[in-house]
Amino acid sequence: MRIGTVVRNEYQGITRYGKVNVIFKGDDGWTWCEVDWIDDEQYNDAIAHRNKLSGKDHNKPFYRVDELKQFNLNKTIQTLLKLQNN
Repeated sequence: MRIGTVVRNEYQGITRYGKVNVIFKGDDGWTWCEVDWIDDEQYNDAIAHRNKLSGKDHNKPFYRVDELKQFNLNKTIQTLLKLQNN
């Protein structure tokens, strides 16, 4: 994974899309990433609700690489356009 890699993440049925903007190796041996998420309102609302219910902060500034899935943006767009036009 590199800076600028397009990734997705699933949280409670919410699909999130973003770009990796920071990568670092943690003391735990894992590679971690900071992601610039796009149009992430649904996720932010869900986390705000969870925070309110639990009284804890569940915001995640960093993601382990195994929590992120790389994908081919152009191929995905073409597939979705086919779906839309069918």
